[in-house]
Amino acid sequence: MYRLTTYLESTLYPTKASLPPPPPPTSTKLTPTQPLPPPNRTKPMKILALGLSRSGTDSLRRALEILGYDHVYHGFDVPTSGNPAISRAWTELGRKKFDRREEEEEEEETITLRDLDVLLGHCEAVTDQPCACFAEELLSTYPQAKIILNSRDVESWEKSIENTFGKYMKTWEFRYLSYFETSLYWLKQVFMMYEKGYYQGSILKNGRRVHEEHYARLRGVLKAEGREFLEWRVVDGWEPLCGFLGERVPGVEFPNGNTPAQSAERGARVRKVATARAYRNLTAAVLCAGAVAIGGIALLFRCRV
Repeated sequence: MYRLTTYLESTLYPTKASLPPPPPPTSTKLTPTQPLPPPNRTKPMKILALGLSRSGTDSLRRALEILGYDHVYHGFDVPTSGNPAISRAWTELGRKKFDRREEEEEEEETITLRDLDVLLGHCEAVTDQPCACFAEELLSTYPQAKIILNSRDVESWEKSIENTFGKYMKTWEFRYLSYFETSLYWLKQVFMMYEKGYYQGSILKNGRRVHEEHYARLRGVLKAEGREFLEWRVVDGWEPLCGFLGERVPGVEFPNGNTPAQSAERGARVRKVATARAYRNLTAAVLCAGAVAIGGIALLFRCRV
């Protein structure tokens, strides 16, 4: 089993003791209420597409689904699951990989088949983050899977990251409103795992370097292990993809889309119900605080009379 090496200082990724507090008592759902089922893999993992987000991951997902692979895990599976326990489980895997454990600094933690199959047991293929953040673990856990390194040129990738992840992480919803609704809170923790864990403190500052390191490292690992892999970009279309996978080229145009604007609109639509619930919780908190303040002032005034 692949042994993890924790290489980030605790100042870059918070230890368990310094993690953000849980949602405040005003939340209608303080903890995930839909527990994850035990791992139950009934079909093999066939494809690991290990490119970073904004590297044609959604187009690749749709293409693999057209080819008949079921299910293809994508980053949007996290918020669309309707279960904050999914976000929480990915966050815990991030802590397992990136945290430096203060009490046992010399002991490494292992991400197991069980850990991954709890989240991916229903899948035949994966793409996008959070999976790309655990590329080496996936390679070790699913040694028979075919490997795709989907990518794009670093300049356009960096601009796309700034217009998606960068913009969302500056929003009121991400920074403050997430503390008033459970699913938004745990989704934020997944993004923080990307930011402070994989991107070593800042996606915007370190993105280009991490992008280059990600692909160089995986190429090195795959070549050292003698594993065949496909270097692929969206512009390559069906032919190299189908040739590598041993599939017939479909008689449909290769799927494309998911621009930064489309991604933002899709994300907002997915989070709409949770955001409305968070605003209700925030309103309730403000009203309660106001009532307490008025009561305190009234009591103080009465005591002085």
